[in-house]
This record gives sequence, C-alpha cells and structure tokens, in this order.
Amino acid sequence: MRSFVLTGGRTRPTRNTHVLDVITMVTTVPDKPLSGLSPEQVAMVDLCRGGYLSVVEVAGHLGQSLTITRVLIGDLLDSGHLVTRVSRPAAEASAATVAVPNDDNHILERVLHGLQAL
Repeated sequence: MRSFVLTGGRTRPTRNTHVLDVITMVTTVPDKPLSGLSPEQVAMVDLCRGGYLSVVEVAGHLGQSLTITRVLIGDLLDSGHLVTRVSRPAAEASAATVAVPNDDNHILERVLHGLQAL
C-alpha cells in the first residue's frame, strides 16, 4: 500500500516531531478497543503490547519508514492507544560521562537492534 494512503496524505504527525524522536519509547495502553484502527495501527498496538519499544524499532519490525511510523504513532497517541516514555533531553545526554548506566545500555542495545532490522 502506498505511504500516502496509510497516513491520509500527511507527512508529519499531529504532535510535535521532537516528542517522537527515534529513541522515544512507546507502549500500548491496556484494554483499549481496537475498533476503527487501520491494519497497520493494529499491528503497531500488538507489537507494543509486550513492553516499550523505540520508534525506530517499531518502524523496523513493521517495515515502514520513520516518517510513516511517526505519523501513525502520533495518531495512536492522540487516540489513547499508545503512551510514550521520552528519553533524556539531548543536553542532559551530552553532559553524561562515558560510563553509561546499565538501563541506558539496554535502551541503546534495543535501538541498535531496531536499526539493524531496517
């Protein structure tokens, strides 16, 4: 299916794009009805049921571009099907020392796996 059909011709999510950075983590809101969602959106919700995934991981698993993924995730955030956990601000991340805490290593590994999946 053509990308403009999936997004209704939109190239940007309804939310600010900085909220949907490639390492922004998204997960499913439990028990939210899936009626009215496109098959791609249902696939995103199902994919995120197991816990948090980064935007780039969702794109990689579903074989969609980041642009399409951001638009669809934005719609799912607006409808309340997904929630985000935003990564640390860039200024804070750049001030970090070379030693990365254990939980950050896990996030970086997941992003790397998502990038490799693309």
